[in-house]
Amino acid sequence: MVNGFPDLVYRSSDDKQLDLGPTASALDLLEAVYRDPAQQLSIRIRCAMACLPFQSPKLGVSFLINDADIATRLDKAIERVAIARANDAKLIEAKPHRSASRDQLVTGGSVDARLPPPAPDARYRRRF
Repeated sequence: MVNGFPDLVYRSSDDKQLDLGPTASALDLLEAVYRDPAQQLSIRIRCAMACLPFQSPKLGVSFLINDADIATRLDKAIERVAIARANDAKLIEAKPHRSASRDQLVTGGSVDARLPPPAPDARYRRRF
């Protein structure tokens, strides 16, 4: 004992070997660690958290389509179009035309579309 402090002595802890076979996976190792009561609780909790996604399924969205497949749905859509054509349904075929200047599209009457005033430039704002 020097200066009143006891000598530090290394004592090996009783390391218990986990009984894992040669074909054990990483998940098996984690399960063995979190099931071992000799391990610290914080280590056991971390191992349990790491195993959790592989042991319990996640909630997900599942849906059921009544039709057999996409081909059946496509056939039904084609039938609806054929019925609409048989009933002489009128289609709207509007095409915009260009005015004298190439940049303007004419779509009807004149519209008063005023733009909002430009935002003032930060260089010219009042500074108090």
